[in-house]
Amino acid sequence: MNNPGMKCTRCRGPANHRFPQHNVRFCDACLEVFIQRQVEKAIKKFNMLAPGQKVVAAISGGKDSLALWQLLIDLGYDALGLHLTLDLGPFSQKSLEASQAMAQRLGRELVVKSLPQLTGQNLEDIVRANRREFCSVCGTLKRHFLNKLCLELGADTLATGHHLDDEAGRLLGNLVRGHQEYLDQQWPVLEGLKSDEGTGLARKVKPLCRLAGSEIKSYAKSKDLPAAYGKCPRSKGATLPFYQEAVDILEERMPGTKRELYLGFLRRKGGPPPPPRPGGACERCGAPTYLDLCAACRLLLRAEEWVQEKKAPAGPGADQGAAKGHEI
Repeated sequence: MNNPGMKCTRCRGPANHRFPQHNVRFCDACLEVFIQRQVEKAIKKFNMLAPGQKVVAAISGGKDSLALWQLLIDLGYDALGLHLTLDLGPFSQKSLEASQAMAQRLGRELVVKSLPQLTGQNLEDIVRANRREFCSVCGTLKRHFLNKLCLELGADTLATGHHLDDEAGRLLGNLVRGHQEYLDQQWPVLEGLKSDEGTGLARKVKPLCRLAGSEIKSYAKSKDLPAAYGKCPRSKGATLPFYQEAVDILEERMPGTKRELYLGFLRRKGGPPPPPRPGGACERCGAPTYLDLCAACRLLLRAEEWVQEKKAPAGPGADQGAAKGHEI
């Protein structure tokens, strides 16, 4: 929010950014200091990363993930970018180009993988076979392969660009739906699980969890990050945006609601969920699971079976009928 004549709360110079939730106004330079300190505070409070640690940053090409990568580098972490492309036409191409531009700007490596190639199947077939929303299937597969690739790249921690809006919206949704198992697991850090076979679980961290989307947007603009903007063409059916919109309405009328909702929830919770317990391994990929197959492999197996059923003849009568149709 900009207003001519505003003075920076920190340095008293001309301000370009106003955040009612904090009752502050910042110039570009002081905004960067504020953003960095919020990320540093999150990392320290929740014990996310050790100084200089190697971490894989999940890079989508949007402003949030690019800001995450920039901040991790600026704060001295050895952050490697990992981009999963969905191969969804122009949207995916713009996201990839934005991620590559950021890698070039930072002088850092960006590992690019195609999700359809990793699964070996068409994403649309997987969605149809499992009769689930695209976002649900895509999310399950992305989490699976981001975890797998993170470990393969020699890191034990995966950082994502989830911010305060994401976490507050997810919290509201879980509360409304009574998803206690998800509420139990909601925390800015999820511990990993080491495996001798190298197929364990990477730690998941969310360094932007104290920052609102509006704050990250202002930061991205002030830093001129080469972010791709737009909506995923297959996001129809996702429910999280509705809960985020509900929280936005409250935030507009009562600034600070998002922070109190999410950070207050964390304070009352008191601590992180227990680390995952060692269990079995997926029969197909070896990933940790308490079932015969992990969630991702169950999706893929159903899709394989569905494709085979489509290719199979309809039955003995079908061939006879086809032959009769060609009689002269």
